[in-house]
Amino acid sequence: MATEVAESYNLDEPLLCKKKEEFREYLMESIEEVLSFSKVVLNFLELNTPFKCKEIIDCPEVFSCELRDLFGQSAAGIEDLIIERFFNKIDKKYVKDRDKKFEDYIKEALKGYTDYY
Repeated sequence: MATEVAESYNLDEPLLCKKKEEFREYLMESIEEVLSFSKVVLNFLELNTPFKCKEIIDCPEVFSCELRDLFGQSAAGIEDLIIERFFNKIDKKYVKDRDKKFEDYIKEALKGYTDYY
């Protein structure tokens, strides 16, 4: 029985990794669609801040913080647009909540996106 459980867990691990990578790609696409000069912004952030594109779903707060440092108050609107596009891509309904931060939306969406796998 323990072997069967271990084997089923191992079989699910690649699928979970694939779903996380797919999730990350959808998020990066959404960022690129909202920021017309996203490559420049993302490269700047990666070179000059702790932000790393590959770690965005693990540490979305770093992206949010650096975006706010770069764009000031305009960052909140940019984040809203990113979340709205992103949720559309993953077929999740976007409901704006004043108490939620960018990272809250990302972490909740990731949990929902990977719960089935």
